[in-house]
Amino acid sequence: MNSDDAIHIREGFPGQRSVVLPRPVVTNWLDDDPLLPLLPSDAGFYPNAQWHFVERPEGTPQLVFIHCLQGEGWLEMGGSRWRVQPGQAIAILPGESHMYGASAENPWTIYWVHMAGPQTTRVARMLGVDSAKPLLNPGFDPALPPLYEAVISQLARGYASAILLDASLSLGRLVARLALNAARPEGGGISVAARVERTLNLMEQNLDGQIRVADLAEQANMSPSHFAAVFKRKTGFSVLDYFVRLKMQRAGYLLDSSTLSIKSIAAELGFDDPLYFSRCFRRVHNCSPSDYRSIPKG
Repeated sequence: MNSDDAIHIREGFPGQRSVVLPRPVVTNWLDDDPLLPLLPSDAGFYPNAQWHFVERPEGTPQLVFIHCLQGEGWLEMGGSRWRVQPGQAIAILPGESHMYGASAENPWTIYWVHMAGPQTTRVARMLGVDSAKPLLNPGFDPALPPLYEAVISQLARGYASAILLDASLSLGRLVARLALNAARPEGGGISVAARVERTLNLMEQNLDGQIRVADLAEQANMSPSHFAAVFKRKTGFSVLDYFVRLKMQRAGYLLDSSTLSIKSIAAELGFDDPLYFSRCFRRVHNCSPSDYRSIPKG
């Protein structure tokens, strides 16, 4: 810690908003087999948080996430120190000894959320953070503040199961949005996640044809090997497998919504061989196209 932080204030800033759920409420809700085992246990907004300082030698059971909108702050953890600037965020994994605070000269304005539940490890993976790399760059996505506000307002409404589920789902949407923006370079530019998202859009626009990994990698401004590794990490599938699954998703829609023959649907999705199309369809849907068409929907 540096001498800037001679005055320490944990909370109580003019204009702040914060909500902390009683820990038995959090424990009972997570023990009740919730739809999404991830809950915002604490959340808030601290504007111009002068002299803000928090020290947790034993860490905390939750994943702590702090997004800096204005000003600056800092984080110390594991013997390292990170400067946190506008558009950046820090994620502190459960159990990590840490301290953080606002810059004395230019105190930060932050949204912050504590995330509880067994999915926090997966959240950290999605955001690409760990104990050695807690800093990420979600930027100034205008979709993020309303999601933070939704979490805060929902937690403030009480402890009913439906309210906590609403807060849990809002947190899930917030995490998904953060994951899309998390890899934004410090100097600006298009994030890795956004570049991969762009290739997903290209796939969806070319379901009637074929794609090459090299062409998508070029669009993402990556080498083919790097692109393939990043794509697999972010989607769980190889590039070509994901593309085939998109085609089969479209095939299911056409089978349900049209009277086109299976051969015609195969041709519309770029398959010259209807038998190969049917094998791909069975691999994804676990049934033949004709059986899929006969299954009642709705």
